[in-house]
Amino acid sequence: MTSAKPARGDDQPETPVVPAPARMPAKRNATATRQRILEVAMAEFAEHGFSGSRIERIAASAAANVGMIYHYFGNKDDLYLAALEASYKIIRDREQTLDVDHANPRQALQALVELTFDFLSTDPHFVRLIMNENLMMGRTARRSATIPYMTRPLLEQLRTILARGQKEKIFLKEVDAENLYVSILGLCFIHVSNRYTLSSMFQHDFAEPDWLAKRRAIVVDVVTSYIVTKGGK
Repeated sequence: MTSAKPARGDDQPETPVVPAPARMPAKRNATATRQRILEVAMAEFAEHGFSGSRIERIAASAAANVGMIYHYFGNKDDLYLAALEASYKIIRDREQTLDVDHANPRQALQALVELTFDFLSTDPHFVRLIMNENLMMGRTARRSATIPYMTRPLLEQLRTILARGQKEKIFLKEVDAENLYVSILGLCFIHVSNRYTLSSMFQHDFAEPDWLAKRRAIVVDVVTSYIVTKGGK
């Protein structure tokens, strides 16, 4: 005879229901994966240029697979374009942290020069990416609508600084924002782009902190003294 299954009494605890582990949203995972690929791609293209870079190497370093890269970016050309735009975005975002509306015009100009100098001296990818892109005659940059769009706020900032400096009679010379920025960029760029040949010529490392500090002060002085009136503060 089969014995009846005893009924569970009230004193017998129910088996606890363990909730399933929460899953990370797919969108968040996709965003993180795409960003990781992009960061690795910036390093790869900076180090090896467009021709020397390998999608397989990017995939391995980003803990992704080649299919993911093509899914997110389409092809190598578009991945390179995304890396170039992302590198520009870093410096453009930093420039937007400057307070040009309330700071003294000379101090605002100095802050922009210092920010540009520090970024180019410390960012591991930007200068090499720009050098490589110029070796290719800017073919990829010309495809981008984002790079010119990101540059407009910079020019507006500089125009604001210059207009206020003129109005307050701090700036003597009239100079357009585009030309002034090209001058700033040149002064902040050359010792980074030509670091190794200049270091060989002058027999010391152009990335030494003490040398960079002195160079930074000179660049600031060259730019500001060019347009600042005597006694302008």
